[in-house]
Amino acid sequence: MSPAATPYAIRFTADAKREVESLDGSIRKQLRRLLEKKMAIHPAQYGEPLAGVLKGYWSHHFAAHRVIYRIYDDVRLVLVCAVGARRAGHLSDVYRHFEALVEAGRTARQILDVLRSSSKRK
Repeated sequence: MSPAATPYAIRFTADAKREVESLDGSIRKQLRRLLEKKMAIHPAQYGEPLAGVLKGYWSHHFAAHRVIYRIYDDVRLVLVCAVGARRAGHLSDVYRHFEALVEAGRTARQILDVLRSSSKRK
């Protein structure tokens, strides 16, 4: 199988796992379908690159929600870092909340944890 045909593995940071668990069942189902049918196949094709503090991350919308992720092409990995509702200007907006986690260094630590555990699986 060529590298382009190899699906991407999907992993979640600890915060993203908690966010997914808090979603309504129908939204979780939409997210699962999005991850399996789009993100695992062509993550860059379906998302938009983010800028500023979130440079290096990608975003994709589904329903009234966003999934924020990083793409690691070299190891065929999509790392979901945040999932939540888009509420522009509101404190609970997924981008605003995630940006605070990135600036605090919390997301970087969780990404390292996932990457380390993924490398041990090989």
